[in-house]
Amino acid sequence: PLFRSPISAFYAENIDKRIQFNAHIYTKSKFLGLAIGVHNIGQGCIRLLELDEDYVITFPNGYGRSILTVPWMELGGKVTIVCKKSGYSAAIEFHCKPFYGGKRHRISGEINHSSSKKPFMKLEGEWNGVMRAKYENGEENVFIDTRVIPIWSKRVRATHVQAENESRKLWKEVTTNLKATKIDAATSAKRKIEDKQRSEAKERKATGEEWQQKYFHLDDGLWIYNTPLEKRLGLAGKD
Repeated sequence: PLFRSPISAFYAENIDKRIQFNAHIYTKSKFLGLAIGVHNIGQGCIRLLELDEDYVITFPNGYGRSILTVPWMELGGKVTIVCKKSGYSAAIEFHCKPFYGGKRHRISGEINHSSSKKPFMKLEGEWNGVMRAKYENGEENVFIDTRVIPIWSKRVRATHVQAENESRKLWKEVTTNLKATKIDAATSAKRKIEDKQRSEAKERKATGEEWQQKYFHLDDGLWIYNTPLEKRLGLAGKD
């Protein structure tokens, strides 16, 4: 087939703390009766430049519930966080709400070190609320309270100065119609975009032309940002 699930590559950094994050992801979706499940496939890497440590993470799945009545979203599934250099790892589970009873948005996990078979910390709570930690010695405390973390609005360029294939400009007609609950118009606009992309992909295949990525490159199956913080600081390739 000419059309495949698109791979989304993304990058973020904190210059002051010298941390960078590079990731890629694609999805597989399926209907689950009155719900929609989205399996997120891919991985990310949080790199701590000061410590020269890489923490490789996977992603939870997403679910749209009660799609015919009052829709709501939740995360579910197991994820891992692993750093080979430090020996630390985490096994985290996002719990889906049971059909009868139970709470939404629950999370639990164990933090381990390669020097021991037993976890030195366990956590539980709500991934969008308060998570509590319990340590080997029996002590407990609030691990994180997501409700008090500041939320910063992202800044993007105005659509009139964006390139034709930038997301907000490309999907503007679809977004506008969805916000106005004009589903048929949104579907038509979406189909127009996808048909154009399929046609362009077909032309490239016929001429042997390869699509040139602008910001990321493929390296051993991973999509890597071309100019990460460590490269701009001259740290790439150094011990």
